[in-house]
Amino acid sequence: MSIRKNISLESGHLQKLEPLVRKHNGNFSAAMREIIDLIDIMTKDPEAVNKLIDGLKTDYNFTETIVYWLIKQARGRLIDTEHLNSIIDPAKIVMLSDLERYLDDMTSGVSWQTNIKIDDYDDNVHPSHVKVTLSGNSIYKMEFLGGMISSYLITHKKQEIVSLKKMSNKITISFKKQVNTNLARQSLVNYFGDMDDIACEILKKQEFWKCIVNLYKQTNYNMVTIPKNYYNELLIGKEAPSYLTAPIEAIHKIPIRDIPLEILIPTMKSVYEFMGIVERIDVNENTLYIYHGNTDVRAINAIEKILLNVLNSNGTKYKSRCSENLIVMSPVIPMKEIQVEKLE
Repeated sequence: MSIRKNISLESGHLQKLEPLVRKHNGNFSAAMREIIDLIDIMTKDPEAVNKLIDGLKTDYNFTETIVYWLIKQARGRLIDTEHLNSIIDPAKIVMLSDLERYLDDMTSGVSWQTNIKIDDYDDNVHPSHVKVTLSGNSIYKMEFLGGMISSYLITHKKQEIVSLKKMSNKITISFKKQVNTNLARQSLVNYFGDMDDIACEILKKQEFWKCIVNLYKQTNYNMVTIPKNYYNELLIGKEAPSYLTAPIEAIHKIPIRDIPLEILIPTMKSVYEFMGIVERIDVNENTLYIYHGNTDVRAINAIEKILLNVLNSNGTKYKSRCSENLIVMSPVIPMKEIQVEKLE
């Protein structure tokens, strides 16, 4: 026989009961009955309950520590489609509102402590734009979840990431419809998968990368990397080629002349610094300040020639000035522009 009783609870108590109420599909009475049964067990054998709680705390701390470590190690990696679909089944979760509800249930526990909001969309199934907001106390957890949600939206909703804003306790990701899967995928790599290719390459050739990393580490990165054909020219005694465009063209997959200058200059900086060709390149607008790290005039002139030819082969004429520590390269201003400036 059921007996009805009225009880008074504060909002804090209701929040604590919420996970248990959800477990019983919103049946508040069923949740209260489970709590009463648990209290009955506790009063009959309190020592056994204390042992259980201590064990749960130990297991939780152990699991939480491992999960947190794994999430940190996964930073910059993308979840593969098979695992993504096992977590968020696209056959069962079709509407964005269902996705939000599912993710909220998944991350509302103590382990995640992350709130997820999906809004600003014009269609619940086939949106042309959508916004995802994650808030919590761990940037690593928010990034991991943000990458997973982005993978789902890009793979199954034909979306592309257009912006990502980070704060210490919040990440906001904006999407728009993108039918070109390559562009959509690249946006995911740019924002969440910058370490994915690197990790895959290391796994494919572990012995090679172990040797390279150890070599660079033991020499304090005092190494130079050059293309094999460039090396072969040096081996047979030919004069060092005055062009070193192959690494940059390999990165962008287009000829040097087709690379916009505003993209070419930052690429030159990173490529030639990390290859060890120069010590450092500073950039002020389109002017390059190259710290070459050489004392021999012939070596300085060779570096000057190589970098000047890269810039000139892009179609923008450059001039250079050298000193024993520095090479400065700046664009040549056409005479017509100089005359216009004088007139003004």
